[in-house]
Amino acid sequence: MINILAILKRFHFQILFALLLIIGLGLTIQQKNYQRTKFINSANFLSGGIYSSFNNIEDYLNLKQINDELQAENALLRSELISSLKKINGEYYQKDDTLYSQKYVYRVADVISNSYSRPTNYLTLNMGSNDGIIEEMGVISPSGVVGMVGAVSDNYSTVISFLHPKTVISCRLKSSGVSGLLKWTGKDISEAQINDIPITTRIEKGDSVLTSGYSSVFPGGIYMGHIKSFEKDLESQTQKITVDLSIDFSSLNKVYVVENLYKSELEELNKKTAQLSE
Repeated sequence: MINILAILKRFHFQILFALLLIIGLGLTIQQKNYQRTKFINSANFLSGGIYSSFNNIEDYLNLKQINDELQAENALLRSELISSLKKINGEYYQKDDTLYSQKYVYRVADVISNSYSRPTNYLTLNMGSNDGIIEEMGVISPSGVVGMVGAVSDNYSTVISFLHPKTVISCRLKSSGVSGLLKWTGKDISEAQINDIPITTRIEKGDSVLTSGYSSVFPGGIYMGHIKSFEKDLESQTQKITVDLSIDFSSLNKVYVVENLYKSELEELNKKTAQLSE
């Protein structure tokens, strides 16, 4: 109490001035429409700016949730693409029709570790056998093929990256439809090569390179990149193509794990076919 009285005694002029200023502002605002309007507008501007700032912060904090929802929606849309569907006794079809059946299913996964500067590179995903992931499932991103699942635990999986000497992707050239095998060069993470293309094949610089769809792992038509350059080998009568990859392996954070619902059937048929030639 003594301290409060001491403060009032010391700053009584300043306190009196502040009270008179508040009273004066109040009388002015009540009696003058112009001053009242300006005061209200100023207060609204200040409070509006504060609310806007808080709203922007809230929107920023919600970006991860929004992104997760978009990824899940993209996975569903990919599952409904024509390339993900198979018509019974015929061509590709529309989902849920009595004549059709689903061929590919996509699951969204987070990349929790990723190497891309080593001779052999791997990724780790936050999904495992509990999520329906099994070995040899394909892994893609919106920009192209990422790799293939190599090992699985209950809650995690290891992906053999495309940036690995053992990874080879069946591909085709968009303009000619000629197929080949796309493989990382082992150096630049943005480049890959297609070897042993017949020398008679017409190659156009800038032509798109797509997955062929011949494997049981990846759907056909996934864009991998474009032709950067090519050279002919007259001795072997072949051409070597250098491809500028569309995917940036250094910035992967979310991917799609691809499940081919017909994979087991196709592999069983291939085994029987191999036995026929023995």
